[in-house]
Amino acid sequence: MTDHRALAAGAALFTVSAVYAAQAHAWLPAVGLVHGAGFLAARARRERAAQRCARALAQRAELVARPSPEPPFAPALLKEVSRGWTELNAACCLHAWLSRGDEHDPARCRGTAPAS
Repeated sequence: MTDHRALAAGAALFTVSAVYAAQAHAWLPAVGLVHGAGFLAARARRERAAQRCARALAQRAELVARPSPEPPFAPALLKEVSRGWTELNAACCLHAWLSRGDEHDPARCRGTAPAS
């Protein structure tokens, strides 16, 4: 891709040259220089748009390549799961843990009563 600034500078130079040619009453070169300046200005605009598009596509590709961020609720969820496993491991039997101690009979519990 051509640098759009160089094309814009060329268009400006052609415009200045067209003004000098018109002041010298050289109409044919002045008209040619105006057309050349217009062509370079249009080409500079197209190149600038192409560079902007390429930059946007590169940024999108970079964003797609990045790993997705961790959801904001994940740390709290991990704490809750960890606390649940700690409570389950600390419970004397599965019945006690499932019922929060309501269906637990400590006199008959052997510590490994299966859930029924």
